[in-house]
Amino acid sequence: MSKRYPQIITVDMVDKGTVYNFVLPVDTKSYTIKPRSNTEFKIAYASDGITNGNYCTIPSGNAETEDNLNPENAITVYVQCEKDNETLEVKRWR
Repeated sequence: MSKRYPQIITVDMVDKGTVYNFVLPVDTKSYTIKPRSNTEFKIAYASDGITNGNYCTIPSGNAETEDNLNPENAITVYVQCEKDNETLEVKRWR
């Protein structure tokens, strides 16, 4: 039996006023997103989601997790942090 390992993706967010994005490939089964430091962040699944108010706020000290995925297409995730020079860590299982 072979052991599976997650892929680690980092998203460097230099400016708190900027919306950043990354792509989760179609073979993604689950993921967890969290900031390296203790800060709030916003997450959306549409390119204009954060600017139009269609987002979820993840409170400081928390993470966003989705399990049991079987996407038909890659998933683009849009994020914005509440402080400058933050890094988001994404742990993705395939």
